[in-house]
Formats: sequence, structure tokens, C-alpha cells
Amino acid sequence: MTDEQFISGFLAVFETKPEVFEQAGAVDDLANLSNTISQMADKSNNEVADAIGDWCANYPKITDEINNFIRKPEPQPTKKEAQEPRLLNRYPELPENLKKRRPNS
Repeated sequence: MTDEQFISGFLAVFETKPEVFEQAGAVDDLANLSNTISQMADKSNNEVADAIGDWCANYPKITDEINNFIRKPEPQPTKKEAQEPRLLNRYPELPENLKKRRPNS
């Protein structure tokens, strides 16, 4: 798996399966990851993927979901309107900083 695939997998899980972050108890810790990623604008995709991987080491369920996405690249978004606040609303800069690192398809 390439660094870009890993970043894309994390981003897909973040955007389509926020309940995984809730179940893993990782929602509050996303602030740390978001801060780390926002400070890595001039770093390589390898360094960003490593930072995400290091963060995910504490949350094996999230890592499993990323690996599942990479094996099957079309996740279905979860339709749970009651999930508030949405991760995207709480951490809007995280996907913004990662989207530019995805491979061009």
C-alpha cells in the first residue's frame, strides 16, 4: 500500500464512518492528529502517512477500517442523522489538509 492510499483510506473512513472513531474512543484525540497534520504542510506524504499510522496505532479498529477500505475502495456512507456533532464539523481542517495528498484518479 502506498502512502497516498493509506491517507485516502483514513480520509474515507473519517468522512464516511464517523461511528468508528466514536466506538474506538478516538474523537477527542482527533484534535491532536489534526494539529499534527496541519503543521506538516511542507512534509512528504510518507511523513504524513507515518504520523497517521502512529496515531492509529492506539486505535486498532480504525486501522482495520482503513485496511478494509483499501481492499474494497467503495465504502457506503452511514446515514445516522443523530450523530452530533459530526466529525467533519468538529475537525474541518483535517480532511482539507489530507485531500490534497490523495493520489490522482
